[in-house]
This record gives sequence, structure tokens and C-alpha cells, in this order.
Amino acid sequence: MVVSAKAALKAEGFEDKKTVSVKIRIHKDLRQTVDFVKCVEKAGVDFITIHGRLRSTPSSLPVDLDAIKLVTEHTTVPTLSNGDVYTLEDADLHRNVLGVDGVMSARGLLENPAMFRGHSRCPWEAVELFIGKVIKAPIPFKLVVHHLSEMVGSDHVGGTTAGGLGTLCAKEDRMALMACKDMLDVIDWYERVKEYIELDVCTVNE
Repeated sequence: MVVSAKAALKAEGFEDKKTVSVKIRIHKDLRQTVDFVKCVEKAGVDFITIHGRLRSTPSSLPVDLDAIKLVTEHTTVPTLSNGDVYTLEDADLHRNVLGVDGVMSARGLLENPAMFRGHSRCPWEAVELFIGKVIKAPIPFKLVVHHLSEMVGSDHVGGTTAGGLGTLCAKEDRMALMACKDMLDVIDWYERVKEYIELDVCTVNE
């Protein structure tokens, strides 16, 4: 797949403009993971992202940082780490301790798209920006509700609730969001919640 993708980019004139990467999970026997890395590097992959769990490991269990570090020691292309990155502190830990070139966050960024801008939890401005984007360029409605539900307050063990930072919206408002049937319902929900969110901000500023 890597060879074919690289060949297709070259044929279309994108050889120096587009990259081909792979994201992998670790094997129980890390030698297999290292062998796989060597294989895709030989095929011409531009960078690799390593998620520190087995395919069978549930996300409720901690990511294996030692495994990522060991595999990274055998890579020759830029390498990113992935798994349990919910804060900038988590990202710094991955970068500084594991020796990787970058960090990928999935669930952490779903909960807080502004994490890499230094926000400890999702700011209301990110919700406003997201709503504006999906109105102009619609995505499937279920995805809209899913993304919003993560942003305004996730009950995930690694999320803002566990960190003691609270949630952006009250439980009743989150339940109301999940009950929305279409985008008109979501916009009504947004306008209603926006009023007391802004009132809260004004009160704090005063």
C-alpha cells in the first residue's frame, strides 16, 4: 500500500508535496513491531505514528509508553506517539521522555480541540467555531452531535471531568443535546445554552 501510494503521488506530480504515513499499534512481541517499522520504512513511508496499545488492549488501560520508546529507538523516519494525550502536559511527557518527533491526540482533541493552543478544557469559542463550520459545510448529523457532546463535557475517564476541571455544559444541557433530532434542534440548543454561557463569563469578568 505504501509503495502504491508513493507511486501514485509521483505519477500525479505530488511527489514532493504530499506525504504517506502509517499509524500502527504495537505487537505483544515488540520485535514484530520493529520488523514492521523497518518494512514500511523500506517501502518509502514518510513518517510513522505509534499507538502504545495492542489491537486487543481496551482504551481503559494505560498506554504502554515504554513500548513506544523502544520502537522509536529503531525508527529512522520522523515518529509520532499516540495514546492517552489529554493535556499539554501529556504531550510534553511523550515528546520529552519518549524521544518522538511529535504527538498525536485523538480522544483528547475531540474533548478539547483547543488543547494545543494551551486551553485546559474546550473553550466556548471552539463550540461556536464548530457550529459555524458545519452549517456552512455540513457533515453527517450524528457526527455533529457526537463532536459537540465531547466538546461540552465528556464523562470519559481521561477527560475534563476526571481532571477536576468540570464540564462546559451542565448534565441537563448535555442530555438535551443528545435528544436533538436535526440541525435546527442543535441550533436552538446552541442559542439557548449560549445565553447562560455568556452570562457566566460576564459574571466572572465583573
